[in-house]
Amino acid sequence: MVELFGFTTEMKDASAAREVVGTPNYPRKAFLKTTFKCLLLLSLLTIPIGFILVPFPSPLSRYQMYKRSADGPAKFQKALPLPRNDPLRLSTQHNMIYPGNYHFILDDTELCRSIHPYLVLIVPVAPGNWKARDAIRRTWGNETHIQGELIQTVFLLGIPNSGNIEVLQRKVRTENRLYHDLIQSDFIDSYHNLTIKTMVIMDWLASRCPMVPYAMKIDSDMFLNVENLVSMLKTPGTPTTIYITGRLKNESPVVREKDSQWYVSEDSYRENEFPTYAVGMGYIFSLDMPRRLVEISKRVTPFYVEDAYIGVCMKTLGIDFTPPPERNHFRLYMFEFNRCQLAKSICAILKTPAQLINYWTSLKGPGPAC
Repeated sequence: MVELFGFTTEMKDASAAREVVGTPNYPRKAFLKTTFKCLLLLSLLTIPIGFILVPFPSPLSRYQMYKRSADGPAKFQKALPLPRNDPLRLSTQHNMIYPGNYHFILDDTELCRSIHPYLVLIVPVAPGNWKARDAIRRTWGNETHIQGELIQTVFLLGIPNSGNIEVLQRKVRTENRLYHDLIQSDFIDSYHNLTIKTMVIMDWLASRCPMVPYAMKIDSDMFLNVENLVSMLKTPGTPTTIYITGRLKNESPVVREKDSQWYVSEDSYRENEFPTYAVGMGYIFSLDMPRRLVEISKRVTPFYVEDAYIGVCMKTLGIDFTPPPERNHFRLYMFEFNRCQLAKSICAILKTPAQLINYWTSLKGPGPAC
């Protein structure tokens, strides 16, 4: 007795008997071939139907991965969006810098919602730089009413790029619950992403505060004399539109040495000199400018030097910077205390948060400054 696919010789004899009473005669090979084809066709039809009917989990967005890792179980920690290379190093495509590619993950300030100031001071700062934020809140960031005008200060952060990310982010959220003055976007916060950070600032201002007269982007290591700043803005003749001013730099050579932190490739910018730009330590602008800068950034190749990049955007727009009334209003460095100079300045670069507190306390002390 021989078996073939479960059929025995007795079954063959029974089949032969049925042929006598009129059953069509199918040769064995033809029958097996037809059966195999039917099974193969059925399997090919079943597989794609299974893919359609069986639900698959949708992939997490970059924001979802980050949020889970920051707020959820530790098992999601490996999902943090922390590429070892900065986005601008991976590509010089214009859309890498376009702020619409990024999303705000902290933004519960009432600024420009229920509070409508005359001037917004927005400070780009590293997530872990608690001391700088604390010093600013204790000094010029606490100046909210000047010459009858409302002034508000907020801080712009990216995602931490080093250390214990989950712990850092938890501290950031705790700090924001206390002060409600932190705005955080989901780009990697690093030196090479300062241009992205600046454009995210512009995007936030353009969408949130279009009716505010003025804003200032000011670094976290700066002394700021808010009284003098408001006086400058309220001086008759100060533009209310198409206006950016600060410490202007002209005919600055482009650095081509690849080991320099200010290196810019010829692919990113072909000219040997940058157009005029306002030094990034702090510049003031009317609130029609952020929208213009965000839109033109789609056409301007990005590079690391954020203040020079704004200058290239301004040149592309065909808009000139407005010189400040006095160049010494914007001082590069002030490492030794000079009360009279501070009293006449708008801003100056300092070394440490402790220095800011000391200088501020001395300036606000009794007696004439000069």
